[in-house]
Amino acid sequence: MQYLLFHVIALAVVPSHASSALKYGASIDDTQWLLSGNVFACRFEQVIPDYGRAVFIHRAGEDVAFQLESHRNLMAYSHADVRISPPPWRPEIPSRPLGKVVIKPGEPSLVLDSKRTNQFFHALLEGQWPAISHHTQYDQQRYVQAHVSGVRFKEFYADYNLCAEQLLTTNFSQVARSKILFGGGERSIDKRDIKLLDKIIYYVQNDPRITFIYIDGHADSLGRRYDNRQISKARAQSVERYFLKRGIPPEMVTARFHGSRYPIASNATYAGRAANRRVTIRLEMSDDIPIPEDLIFRLPSDASSQAPASFRY
Repeated sequence: MQYLLFHVIALAVVPSHASSALKYGASIDDTQWLLSGNVFACRFEQVIPDYGRAVFIHRAGEDVAFQLESHRNLMAYSHADVRISPPPWRPEIPSRPLGKVVIKPGEPSLVLDSKRTNQFFHALLEGQWPAISHHTQYDQQRYVQAHVSGVRFKEFYADYNLCAEQLLTTNFSQVARSKILFGGGERSIDKRDIKLLDKIIYYVQNDPRITFIYIDGHADSLGRRYDNRQISKARAQSVERYFLKRGIPPEMVTARFHGSRYPIASNATYAGRAANRRVTIRLEMSDDIPIPEDLIFRLPSDASSQAPASFRY
C-alpha cells in the first residue's frame, strides 16, 4: 500500500467534559494518508499513531462510510461523542456536535451512517477536523479522543474520487442471494424480473471470482405434487435460459427444482403461498482466485501519489 505523506500540526480538540483525555492524532512527522482500491471497493484512510486508522470505505453500489479501526480499543462499549472541531489555528470557531455513535466490540469499533460520513467529508474539505471522544472502558472519569486532520485533504480527496469513479454499480452482498417471485401458475420470468437478473449478470461478468450460480425453483402446495415439481422446474429453467442467453457460460449454472418441499412461509395463507412461489439465485465466490491486475485501481502518473496496492473485497 502506497503511503501519502504530508506535514500536519498535531491537534487535541477535547469536549469540555474530557479536558484530560488521552489524545490520539498524527504529529507533524508521522501523518500518513493511504489510498487503495479495485472495482469492488475503495479504501481511503488516515493513520492514527498508536491507536489505529480512520477509514473512509466506499463499496461498489453503496455510499461511502466512515469507520474507526483500533489496535486496541480503549473506548467503552457504549455511545461516543462525534463532532466537527476547528483546526488549531482557528480556535475561535466553535466545535459542532454530530450526536452519538455506538462503540462495538470487534473491528471496526465504530461505523458512521452515510449522513455523518458525508458531513465528515464536507468538514475536511473546509479544513476542519472531525473527532471521536468517549470515556474509557476501565474508568468513566477518563477519556480518549481520536481526530482526523483536514490538512491538505482536498489534494488527496481528488485521488479518492478517481477511485470511486471506477467502482462497479453493484457489490457481491447485493446480488449473492436473490429471489424472484411468481404468480399462481406462472412458469416464466417477465419484464419485472429482468432488472434484477441483469444486475446479477452484470456482477457475474465483472467479477472473475464468481465460479457457480445455483438456481432453485419452488412452488406452493396447491395442486398435485407432480404438477408443483414441474412448475418449479419450468421456473428455474426460465431463469437459467435467460442467463445463458445473456452469455453466462453453461458450466457455471446449476438449475434445480423442488416443488413444494421447502416452503419459507405457511401455505395456509395467500401471502404465504405467494412467498413460496419463487426462484432463488445464489452466487458462489472462490477466495482462491486473486483479483486480476486490470481490476485494481491505479492512479495516473500525474496524480498526487503513485499507484496504490489493492485489497480484497
